[in-house]
Amino acid sequence: MRLRETCILLLLLVCTAMTCRADNLGYTKNHQLVFGIDMDYAPMEFVDEHGKPNGLDIEFTRRLMKRLDIPFTFSTNSWENIADDVIKGRVDLAMMVYSPYRKDLTNYSRGVFRLYYQLVYRKQDKAPYGLRDLGGKEIALMASRPINDTLQKVGATPILVKDLRVALNELSKGQYDGLICFRYQARYLINELGLKNLSSSDLALMPREYCYVSPDKQLIDAINNELDLMEKEGVIEDVYGDIKSSFDGMRIPMWVWLFIASVIIMLLVTLVVHQRISHKRLVKEMERARKSEELKDIFLSNLSHALRTPLNAIIGFSELMLEDTNDNMSAKERQDLLELVNKNGLQLLHLINELLSLSDIEGNTQLFDRHVTDIDAEMASYASETRMQMMNAVTLDVVEPVGGLRALLDPKLLRLIVTHLLENARQHTTKGKITLSYYAKDDGIYVEVKDTGSGLPEKLKENIFALLSDKNTYIQEDTPGLGLSICKAIIDKAGGRIGARDNEEDGRGTIVWFWAPVEIVD
Repeated sequence: MRLRETCILLLLLVCTAMTCRADNLGYTKNHQLVFGIDMDYAPMEFVDEHGKPNGLDIEFTRRLMKRLDIPFTFSTNSWENIADDVIKGRVDLAMMVYSPYRKDLTNYSRGVFRLYYQLVYRKQDKAPYGLRDLGGKEIALMASRPINDTLQKVGATPILVKDLRVALNELSKGQYDGLICFRYQARYLINELGLKNLSSSDLALMPREYCYVSPDKQLIDAINNELDLMEKEGVIEDVYGDIKSSFDGMRIPMWVWLFIASVIIMLLVTLVVHQRISHKRLVKEMERARKSEELKDIFLSNLSHALRTPLNAIIGFSELMLEDTNDNMSAKERQDLLELVNKNGLQLLHLINELLSLSDIEGNTQLFDRHVTDIDAEMASYASETRMQMMNAVTLDVVEPVGGLRALLDPKLLRLIVTHLLENARQHTTKGKITLSYYAKDDGIYVEVKDTGSGLPEKLKENIFALLSDKNTYIQEDTPGLGLSICKAIIDKAGGRIGARDNEEDGRGTIVWFWAPVEIVD
C-alpha cells in the first residue's frame, strides 16, 4: 500500500513540475499571462474590424511568448489607461515608451527599438528649421511631460490631444500650427487618412525606447534574455523593420561599414580637380599641387587610423559574441559588448558625417547665401538651445552689444559655427559658466565663447584647428574631432580669422573666438 501511495505522490510531483516549468514562470493554460494592448494604436497594436487584436506588437509578442513557452491572452483598453493597468497589476505585460517618471513604479525591459519624433505641419506653411521656430505657435501632442516642458521652454503653446487621427484632421483644417508625434505614426496616419496637405520633418529631440513593461521583475528578466537572442537572429528586424530608420537600432552588417570606409577613402583620393589654367600660373599651380599631394598623403594616413580604430572594435567585439556558441557569456557581458559595438559605430558615423561636411565646404564655390540677419535674435536662440542640454551646475550668459547688432551674412553658417563652439564648451564644462559675447569690430563681427571647463589639452594647443594635417595627430576620444576644422574651413572661405587660448581671466577653461568680415546694417 505504501508503494502505491509513493508512486501516486511521485506522479503528482512530476505533473506539477511539468505544469510550472522554470521557463514559463508558472503561467499555464488555466493561468495565462494577460497582455494589455491599446485598442487603437495602429500599426503597433489595435483591434481590427473583426474584433481581434492585431498589429506589429501582437505578432512580435506571439513570437516572444512562444519562445518562452508562456500561454497568454489579451486585454484591451484605451491609450490613457494602459499604464495604470500595468502599475496596478490588472495586466501582466504591455508595451510602451520608457518613462523615467514611472521607472520606480514598474519594471521596463531593454529597448526593443528606438522611436524618433517628427513635427507634422501644413505644406503651405514654412517648414520649421528646428525647435526654436515653434516659439509662439500652438503645437498639439499626446501627453508627454518631457515634450510638454520642451515646448514651453521655446515659447510654444502645447495642446494635449487624446486621438492622433482626430488631431491630424484638425491640423489639416488649420486648428493647430503643428503636431508632434513619432516618425512612424506621422507616416502611417497621414497615408491612412489621405491628408495630402500635410508634411513632416524630424525634430532634434531625444529618441525614446519602446519597451515591454510589467510588475513582474522575473518576467522582464526573462524577456530581456530572449530579446538579446531575437535581435541576434534578426527577429526584431523581421517584425519591426518597415517602421525603423536606417540607423535606428538595426544590426548593420560589418561589410557595410567596411564598404562605407572604402568609398570615403576613394572619394578623398579622387578629390583632385583638374582646371584649365593659364601659362603664367602653371608653375604656381604645380607647386600647390605638390604640397596638396603631400598633405593628402598625411591626411589619408591619419584618416585610415581613425577609421580602423572603431572598425577594429566593432569587428572584434562582434566576433567575440559570434564565437560564444555555448552561451558562456553572461547577459551583462553581452550587453556591454553590444554597447561598445554601438558606441564605436556611432563614432564612425560621426566621423564620416564630418568628413562629408568638410569636403562639401572645401569644394563649394558658392558657399555663402547672405541675408540681413538679426544677430541678437540668432545668438539668443543658440544660447536657449544649448541651455536645455547643460548640467545644472553650469550657467550660460550672453553679452550683447548696446543697441543691438544686425549684419549681412549667411545665418546657416553662423549657426553652424557658433552652435559648435557652444557645444564644445558645454561638453567640457561640468561646473561654472559659459559666456557668449559678440560685437562689431574692424568692418566685421567678432564672436567669443568663454568657458570655465577642463581647458585645452597641451598636445592640441598648437594644432586644434587643423586636425589630421600633422603626422602625429590622430582622432581619439580626447580630441574635438573635425568640428573645429570645419569651422576654420568656413572662416577661411569668408576671409576671416579663428583662434583659441587659455581662459586666464577665470583661472581655468578655454576661450575660442573668430572674426569674419561682414557688412554691419544700421
